[in-house]
This record gives sequence, structure tokens and C-alpha cells, in this order.
Amino acid sequence: MGVALISFSFAVQAAGKETVKRTPIETLSIAGQTGRIESGQKFFGDAQYAGSDSCKSCHEMQHAEWRETWHAKMERWPSPDIIVGDFNDRVITYKDVKVKTKDGKEEKLTFQVKTHRQSDKFFFTVLDKDNPANDQTFEIAKVLGGKWDQHYEIKIGENYLPAPIRWSVAAKDWLISSYRPYEWVTPDGSPDGRPLKLEELPKGRFAEGKCSGCHTTGFEFYKDDVAGHWKAKENGKGEIGIACERCHGPASKHVGEAETAKAAGKPLDPAATTIVHPLKDLSPMQQTQVCAQCHGRNTNKKISDISFQQGFLPGDVDMTSRSRFWSYSGTSNPDEYKYFWPNDWAKRNRQQFQDFSKSAHANKAGMSCLTCHTFHGKAEGAQLRQKPEELCTTCHSGSGYAKRNNSEMFAGSPMHKAGVQCVDCHMPRNGYRSDKTASGPHQWDVSSHTFMVATPAMEKTQGIRSSCASCHEGQGKKMASGVQAPAFDTNTLDIILKQKQSMVRAEIDEVEKLLAKAPVSEPASMKLAEEARAKLNFVLLDGSFGVHNQEKAMAYVAEARKLAEKAVTGE
Repeated sequence: MGVALISFSFAVQAAGKETVKRTPIETLSIAGQTGRIESGQKFFGDAQYAGSDSCKSCHEMQHAEWRETWHAKMERWPSPDIIVGDFNDRVITYKDVKVKTKDGKEEKLTFQVKTHRQSDKFFFTVLDKDNPANDQTFEIAKVLGGKWDQHYEIKIGENYLPAPIRWSVAAKDWLISSYRPYEWVTPDGSPDGRPLKLEELPKGRFAEGKCSGCHTTGFEFYKDDVAGHWKAKENGKGEIGIACERCHGPASKHVGEAETAKAAGKPLDPAATTIVHPLKDLSPMQQTQVCAQCHGRNTNKKISDISFQQGFLPGDVDMTSRSRFWSYSGTSNPDEYKYFWPNDWAKRNRQQFQDFSKSAHANKAGMSCLTCHTFHGKAEGAQLRQKPEELCTTCHSGSGYAKRNNSEMFAGSPMHKAGVQCVDCHMPRNGYRSDKTASGPHQWDVSSHTFMVATPAMEKTQGIRSSCASCHEGQGKKMASGVQAPAFDTNTLDIILKQKQSMVRAEIDEVEKLLAKAPVSEPASMKLAEEARAKLNFVLLDGSFGVHNQEKAMAYVAEARKLAEKAVTGE
């Protein structure tokens, strides 16, 4: 959830104040500054969860800010104002679904599901066309999300089971591949099979063993050996959704400390209370691992039939010991590697940790997810601390944190004038959340977090959707600026980029050869050579070799050549 706890006196100093808005540079400067948390396990000890309502009395503004995020809306109880899917007698057709017969063979079935509602209750019915007496109706008991997709769960006893129906918010339609539809029907000799009854549905897919580890806060999950499936129990006060304590840690001790301080009329020392301020108390690695709990597709490393780790607390650094993070290269299982491109970049959602771990941002700059994202105070789209372009140029300028003049080079280029932003190329949308609907194919709506450009060459050799595709594929995209991006195929784009870079590199090489001839004993010559190198360095530090702005890069190299020639000839 990000940053919630700012300095406060016993109970209320923070209550009416909006969270301080910090720039990425500020977050880097204070990351882990208290150094007080070596491990979440040691720090929290036997603390239990107190529930987000216990935070509200002292942190009213922060609580309200969190309530507006999609973390708070990850799981909710169904109501007409929350459900966005179409439950007005819509029929969804699942075609050629591969279902296993009793003897283990595969059979393809095509069946339908009808959504409907009764007053404020929502249902779906798995239909049996040739024998309607077999129709099975299920009530929606829980709602997940609603920003990109909206998922639903039914209730079976004390457990929840993900429904096969999923709604695409962008497409405004039901997905037609959806979530494991093959687990809701069984072959019976007819084209659409027979819908499974409630008691026949797979207990091994209950949310308590597959989903709830990320979608809830304050629960422990255990295997009921008698029942043969996973169940949930509260560790103190549990709640659905991604609540305060998921990122700040179990708060029972902190609440007790605050109450004691208030009764004594003393201020509560934020540096001595048992709660985590993620920005100040956690190192960048600790911060990122808090997010990795859910934003990294994984399974429990030790228990095969549960899909998430258990027991991780903010401040711990052992997520990779607790979870086996999926990848393309680390498995021969197609059900795992299908989520990634062949170079291990994410192809689907919920894999930002795998991407970010490969980035120079994480490995060289010491950044974390919280460097750019915030979950309190005023945030831009995608919970960003600043607008995307401002966020990038804060660091990527000659005077910025990265000391690279990328923004200066890009300024004035044709792409800049057309409205292209850094993230369009360095965080391309080459992954997707929703699958296809009857209205059309899936949309590319997941941004890469490696911060590396997906080049046309990578698309040619590995099939990765390139950064260029979002503007130039098909008929070309009309930019927000009104500029029509030209349509180019992958081969043409590859040639254009390579030609640009080759031209700039060749010119730089020529200038370098000239500078090697400059007499080192002549002060005037050396001064000219230094000026020439400064011009070259402007291009070299940018690192794109003309891709950001070929005209400007060539102009700087041309100026460097003139200076180098003067340095050599003395004229």
C-alpha cells in the first residue's frame, strides 16, 4: 500500500493531513534511513492483524486515500454499484473446450453460460441444451477487481471458488476463454456435455489455496486433511482486499502502543513503534519484496498444492526462498512458460517483479517499486508519483539523478513533437491481462517493467511484441497530438533503426580517429579536442545513437568533427 505513517503525536497529528507528495529523488534519499528493521519476523514477533478500521482513527486521511486505490477494491462483496459485468441475461459461448473424460482422454465440448440477476443478487447458469434439467445455477458471492477485468467467486460451504466467467472492462464484454471453463462441465456423449453439480466442482481450485493469499489481508491458510482442501482462518482481524497491514505489517502491537501513549498523554515515537513505514524503514530491496508477494507470478516453493507463500512480513528479504517465481527459461511446463516471452520478459499481468528484477533501475540505481509508485496522497494514473514524462525526466537528464541527457536529446525530435513519451518505448505494452472476447482479440494493456526497449529485431527473432508496434502496426496509430504515425512492418522498422544507429556510430568513429591525431603538446589543439569530445559525449551519454533524435545527434557529431579537424590542422 505504500506510505501511510508519517510522524504523529499520540493519536491525531496525521489524521487531517494529506500525505506528503514525494518525488522519486526524495524517495531514494530516505529509503531505509531508519535502518531499524532487519527482518519482518523479528520486528513483528507475535503481532496479529488489527484490521484497517483500527488505522482510521489516527490516520483518517491516509485511510481515505487507500480506500480510493484498487488495492482496497481487490475483493468486495457483490452489489449493483460494484458489479460491472453484464448480468442482463447474457449468454457466453465457450467453444471447443478441452475436457478430460473419466479414462483420461481429451474431448472437445462447446457449451454456454447465461448470466442473470434477481434484484440485487447476481447469478450465472451453466446450460445443458439437450437436457435443461441438468442446468446448474450459481450465485456470485465475491467480486474481484474491476479496473481491467472483473472476476467473480461462488461460495461452497466456507470456501470460495473462482467462477469461469470474467468481464473485460475495456472490451465491455465477457471473455470467451476465461478461467478454466473445462472444470465446470463433464463429457456425457452430447456436444455440450453435462454441467457439474456444486459438490462435483474441484476443491483443489478453491481460492483459499490458489488466490486468497494475495487478495486478502490477515488470514492464515491451512490444509484440512479431513476435508481434503485448503481453508482460511483469521490471524487476529482478517479482511478481504489488500489492506493497510499487507504493506505496513500486523498492527496489534502498534495499536496497543498508541493507546498506551495516548492514555499517558505522551507522543508516540514513530521510530519506536511496531509498524513499518515502507519508505523510511525499508531498504529498496525490502520495499520491492513487499510488492513481490503479489506482483510476481509464483507458487509456494515447498508445498505443491498451494499457489502462494505464507508468512512473509514487511521487512523480510526471503521471498525467493518462500516462492518459486515462474519464468520461461526455468521450466518445461507450458502452463508456466506461456506467461513469458522467450527472453523471460513478462507476457501477461502480475509479473512486474520478474521484469523489474532484470532492470538497471533495480540492479544499478537502487530503486524500488515505491520510487515511482505511491498509494497515498495525490497520485497520477497507475498510482504514479508524477506524470510519466515528468517521472522519467526527473532522473534522465544531464542534471538529473542518472546524469544522462536523454530528455535534452529527445526534445524537439519528430517523436517528441508527435507526443511520444519515454514509457511508450521503454515500457512498451507487450503483455496482456484480459483474453479475447466475442468482440475481438485481447488488448495489449500490460506495460513492461524491464525499462528496456523491445526492438523490432527482438520481434523478428523471439516473437516479442516490439515497442514500435503500438504506434506503427496495422494502419498506424493516430497520436494524441493529431499526428498520424506511418504504418511500418517489423522488417522495415528494424532496417530504419539499424540504419539510424549505424550512421551515427560511423560518424562518431570518424571523429574519434581524427581526435587520435590531435597533437597533445599543443594547448590550443587540446582545448579544441576537449570541446570536440564534449560534443561527442552529449551523444554518447544519451546512448540511443540517433534513435531519440537523429537530427540532433548528427548535428552534435558534425560540430565535433569541425572542432576535431581544427585540433588536428591547427587552423
